[in-house]
Amino acid sequence: MENGLRARAEQLLHAALSDQSAQFREGQWDAITALVRDRARLLLVRRTGWGKSIVYFVATALLREAGAGPTLLISPLIALMRNQLQAAQALGLRAVTINSTNKEEWTDIYAALNRDEIDLLLVSPERLANRTFLENAGAALFSRLGLLVVDEAHCISDWGHDFRPHYRMIASFVRFLPPNIPMLATTATADDVVVEDVSGQLGGNVQVNRGPLGRDSLRLDVVSNMSYAARLAWLATVLARLDGTGIIYVLTKRDANLIAEWLQSQGINVLPYHAGLDDADRPAREAALLRDDVKALIATTALAMGFDKPNLAFVIHFQSTQSIIHYYQQVGRAGRALDTAFGIMLMGSEDAEIIDFFVRNALPPAELVGEVLEALEKSDEGLSTSALAGIINVPPERIKKAIQFLALEEPSPITRIGTRYNRTAVDYAYPIDRVDRLAQRRYAERTSLLEYAKKDGCLMQILSRALGDHSAPRCGRCATCVGASLLDPGDLSELTAKAEDFLSRREIRLPARRKWPEGGLPAFGFGSNMNIPADLRTQEGRALALWRLGTIGRRLRIEKYVNGYFSDDTVEAAARRIREWSPQPAPAWIVPTVSDRHPTLVPEFARRLAAALGVRYADGLRKTRPTEEQKGMQNSSFRARNLDGSLEVIPFDGMEQPGLLVDDMYDSGWTVTVATALLRDAGAGPVFPFTLSKAADKE
Repeated sequence: MENGLRARAEQLLHAALSDQSAQFREGQWDAITALVRDRARLLLVRRTGWGKSIVYFVATALLREAGAGPTLLISPLIALMRNQLQAAQALGLRAVTINSTNKEEWTDIYAALNRDEIDLLLVSPERLANRTFLENAGAALFSRLGLLVVDEAHCISDWGHDFRPHYRMIASFVRFLPPNIPMLATTATADDVVVEDVSGQLGGNVQVNRGPLGRDSLRLDVVSNMSYAARLAWLATVLARLDGTGIIYVLTKRDANLIAEWLQSQGINVLPYHAGLDDADRPAREAALLRDDVKALIATTALAMGFDKPNLAFVIHFQSTQSIIHYYQQVGRAGRALDTAFGIMLMGSEDAEIIDFFVRNALPPAELVGEVLEALEKSDEGLSTSALAGIINVPPERIKKAIQFLALEEPSPITRIGTRYNRTAVDYAYPIDRVDRLAQRRYAERTSLLEYAKKDGCLMQILSRALGDHSAPRCGRCATCVGASLLDPGDLSELTAKAEDFLSRREIRLPARRKWPEGGLPAFGFGSNMNIPADLRTQEGRALALWRLGTIGRRLRIEKYVNGYFSDDTVEAAARRIREWSPQPAPAWIVPTVSDRHPTLVPEFARRLAAALGVRYADGLRKTRPTEEQKGMQNSSFRARNLDGSLEVIPFDGMEQPGLLVDDMYDSGWTVTVATALLRDAGAGPVFPFTLSKAADKE
């Protein structure tokens, strides 16, 4: 029987890989037999590219052929689901997914599942909290589940680098399963602490199948102390010489779009990839990379776990990641079916500030959790997350994280009814010791990455040991082992200057807001969550520079906070940008925004800009009450309400003509939105916002 089972498994392996000579890798057959023959609970900790999916696809096929029920595969990302469905179907498995992008298929999928016509159902962990899913699929899954697979299982553990709160629900799901249902949890990024935690949450008695984490094909290097423009020049030079296709990871959506635009201007075929893209755009761009139609995707972490392109030739990080474990997980996309692939991390001065933001906000602090509970306690009818954002001065994403955190505590102090959350009777104490320990771990992981960047030792060995593979040998291929940079671009001075010019001259658009915020602006009479009438909206605007990027972006910071005065060079650059833009109908006047803290800064600049453009200058706005600094307001509702009732229009001759509204910074867009609405309501013509800088978009 054993020989027959293995022979059939090898047939399935050959079909999966389209290779009649393929053999199981060390550990794969052991894992398959543990699941199929022994009905074990197994945690598989193996390097990226080892073939963890082969284990659960072959096991699914064998179990189904033996009469078992379907496999439930819990996977964290839609991108991962798309790849896994294609791989499963290569084995002849009837594999489907239920996720937010295929709602029109759900009814047919539920019906097929109940007729036992599905071999493998792939869902996200959030689906386990969905009442519709449980009502339609729960009976079939609980009564005759053949195999439970939890991919990227480190997400179960809040000690893991990519903890996702809804993964906690898997532990509750497991408790209801019969003990003879085999279970497989897989990850490449679990150290000893995470292994112990995941094993406990999967019900104990979990076998651990662990192997070496080093990657023979990967050649690693770190390039430090480069300006943003120098890294743009490095990318353009290296990509033009480098064979194959790959991924360039960045920290924000703004970086993805900007770097893609730069490389395209240098004749390199790349596309940006981030969470801000339409649902149809992301799979199309993944497919373009899989077909080698593009040189690279410039991607945020929206393209991370599970994207599988075996011949990916390079993974380059434009900035460093949150932790050494994040870095291992992402760089492991490269070189799965190649003899040589490159993993290069570039490091810049802006990394630390952005990374600290991510690390700081990984878990909701006690103060925020207390504010959420207090707000819910005071509400008789419950509050939505958008309503909470109108009460609590933090970004909406952090409120959502706090809600998730509380919803998954046991017992939970909140409950959801429709779109609103309510306080339960549970007496809740914030787990400060656990949260502090987790925060310390996050900072330790970040520190480990900074140590990696120093290149004091074999880079692959440092990565492997950070993941618990303490026996990893020196790789002999990384920059440290060979004693030289792996991809030397040569003299970058001329191209760096060109990149600086690109950063200073590129067109930066300012979109028009279309809705008033939650709660509205009652002092001005603007309604709550209502559309801004078209005749009160701004026109599309422009910014001169990105804050702190390029020659002008860096200069603006010094001029504002050190000199307290915008230079003649800045005035000339702004006038030149507006002439190039040439908004239509042509503006006849300039009005500055007004500030309590810097009362002359923008008006004085706007006056000189008006003279340079030959248009009228008017002090068309004045403050009627002091306001807090907008940068201290952390979400849209607070930024908008901070302005409510604080401005009034000073009518001026010719205001019925089009004009420019000038400010020094565009962040949330509420200052120019509110000021424009007031000007338009007072009889002004079309208003075009122009700001000196635009803040970064964080993803």
